[in-house]
Amino acid sequence: MLLKDEEINGLFFDRDERAVSETDKKYGAYLKAVAKDMTGDRRDAEECVNDVYLAAWNSIPPERPASLKAYLTVLIRRAALDVIKKSKRARRIPKKLYEPLDDLAELLPDKDAESMLDERALSDIINSYVGSLTPRGRYIFMSRYYVNRPIGVIAEKLDLSVSTVKKELASIKAGLKEKLLQEGYTL
Repeated sequence: MLLKDEEINGLFFDRDERAVSETDKKYGAYLKAVAKDMTGDRRDAEECVNDVYLAAWNSIPPERPASLKAYLTVLIRRAALDVIKKSKRARRIPKKLYEPLDDLAELLPDKDAESMLDERALSDIINSYVGSLTPRGRYIFMSRYYVNRPIGVIAEKLDLSVSTVKKELASIKAGLKEKLLQEGYTL
């Protein structure tokens, strides 16, 4: 039986070593999949997951993440990027990692002094918009733009065609663009 996130957080706070094994039981496969998608290598992915467990052990407490999965996702992305940067076989970050972000770049406002002050407001608008999506839309958005999953993998996981996922991404982007324009952002 898998423990709830609050119970796992409690184990971390109690400095109980079961926190790591329970985290691995609940999120290990997910973390390995995210790291493997990013690094392209099973061994690097396993190294990233181990780094995440150490980082979680060292940061909880004082952190008490409301969503352990989201917190671990941030940690695994950082660990995977560190491995990629250190890797001798990759002198730069692979294109597959920044491709989804380039896709969203057209929706982000220009970086002038005023918009830099509004970064928190922009973050709140995007979070609100993503929160208003259907569960499937939210999964597609987060998988593509946060976890950097290829469209084909998203389609396979949802048992959809690649074209359906592309259409939903286009619709989500159009909705986000409209929301940002309504909020007064110049794109």
